[in-house]
Amino acid sequence: MGLASPQSGSIWAPSPVDTLDLQSAHIPDSQQPNLNLSPSPEQPPDEHTAPVSPSSSEDEPSEVPHLDLSFSDEFSILPHESPVSYISTIGLTPQAVDVDRWELVLTPEEYLERFKDTLAAVQLINRAPVRRLHRTYHRGPGFDSWLLLAKANHEIWVDPRHKAPFFTMLGKYQTAQPGQYPLQASLGSAHVSTSVFVHCLTEAGCDTLRIKSYGQKTPLVERFLNREPAQVLHRWAEHNEWDIGQSFISPVVWLFAATAGRQHGVQHYPMLVPGSGNYGTVNIRTTHRNRNFSIKVYPRLVHVIKSFNSRLQGSIPKTLQGVRNQVAGSLRMIHNLSTKEDRAMGGFRIEVTVKAKSLKEAHRLVTATNFLDPHYWLAIGEGPHARERLTAKLVTKKGVLDNANWVYEQAAQANLFTGSAADRPTKIQIQALVDILNGLGWNAGIRRATKSLDPDAWWHSTPSTDRSQVFRMLSEMYQTDDEIKELFDKARASSDPYVLPCKSQPGNPDHRYQVHSRTPFRVRCSNRDCQHKLQRTALVHWIAELVQGGVVGRAVLE
Repeated sequence: MGLASPQSGSIWAPSPVDTLDLQSAHIPDSQQPNLNLSPSPEQPPDEHTAPVSPSSSEDEPSEVPHLDLSFSDEFSILPHESPVSYISTIGLTPQAVDVDRWELVLTPEEYLERFKDTLAAVQLINRAPVRRLHRTYHRGPGFDSWLLLAKANHEIWVDPRHKAPFFTMLGKYQTAQPGQYPLQASLGSAHVSTSVFVHCLTEAGCDTLRIKSYGQKTPLVERFLNREPAQVLHRWAEHNEWDIGQSFISPVVWLFAATAGRQHGVQHYPMLVPGSGNYGTVNIRTTHRNRNFSIKVYPRLVHVIKSFNSRLQGSIPKTLQGVRNQVAGSLRMIHNLSTKEDRAMGGFRIEVTVKAKSLKEAHRLVTATNFLDPHYWLAIGEGPHARERLTAKLVTKKGVLDNANWVYEQAAQANLFTGSAADRPTKIQIQALVDILNGLGWNAGIRRATKSLDPDAWWHSTPSTDRSQVFRMLSEMYQTDDEIKELFDKARASSDPYVLPCKSQPGNPDHRYQVHSRTPFRVRCSNRDCQHKLQRTALVHWIAELVQGGVVGRAVLE
């Protein structure tokens, strides 16, 4: 089959969505449906006209505390009567179909052939992997128990039985220490020439490498693909796994939920709680023509967050100081998101996981389905996947920022993160951290976020405030170092006396902030016994709190 032009969106065949007439357009205010966070208990939503909340269940209370969310109008449900026309009104810009991840099998000799250069090198791994390879369910090796041995812009996994003889051979050429634990490859992070690395593996009896690479989102167009990445003739090539996906740009953030609620093969990962009503990412496991597929539909906001900080959450902190550090990182992320344009944050992505011997075959199998067509999931009423039909909730940029600030403000007002830095965090502190991250659009699946309508949610015990609105306004007005310096000067000039009080000792006139660094801009308490520091985002948030408390005049908002 001949190659298509680079403009077609794919080197093998254009995506079904590439031919859709999805033009960018502004959403008229008259066409924005109002969000109803909780349907009336006396009138449950009809399954043909409204989605079932992904967290709904028969034992959920019919009466829940009311959330007075001033930004609820920024969340709107996609109409179910005519979603196709409404999607066209909103405007979707499809990007080229791409490959985002692969897990391939290669022989050591084939790997050396691909990277046969004196400049090529790998780095040994000195930690046990957090995430293992996917399991093989039939006629294949147990990849899920393999050892992560090295990395070189991709991960190299081998059978653990080759670890000892590999390091024995490697010791003849350079000094390296094997790891003390079964799934720890090395004690150090030594760099090894690729030719030496492959030679030692071959001498150790290794005949198969598992190569894992993810996050590259290489467009499937001719100019970016030089050769087939897989070794098609390998005896285990049928276990090669690919993620074929497509992103759609939109002026609003898209969140998803299954119309049928909880069901087998469908997983929900809520985002932007509580404003979203538990909408977020949906994972679907299904079959098509006797072949297994996994489909993930999620907002592009996830990639925007990763572009600023790919390790926003990491693991659950063991100390209260670790919790505070992640909360501070969340505040910086809110500030970063405020600098992005609507279309840079909005939209969503559909990603399909399939097993195939080659990238070309994987793309052909995905193209033969309608899985990359958003209309297929949002508008179908009949067909083999009708029960997996999705509904969407659309969120403006303002809604995202207001929701994130609101969750943080509830925790800040309740003083949830007070205590000694070395203390072990309590359950409510961990839950508040998870919800703060979720409130700005991050759900790594490590801990469950609080449900939007949970009557026992920790935020019900905190008073309401509009401090987050002030912080959002300041974040949009003051972003660079020079602008935040200007904000600092304005805040001092509008306060009485002409000082900005220290956050650690706000009632002590001897504690006041002064400029500590201009690039990046930060301030420090002038009291030598205190010297409390505030980075840029934390300073903006402190000034917003002082504005709300009347300490700093509202002239800084002009």
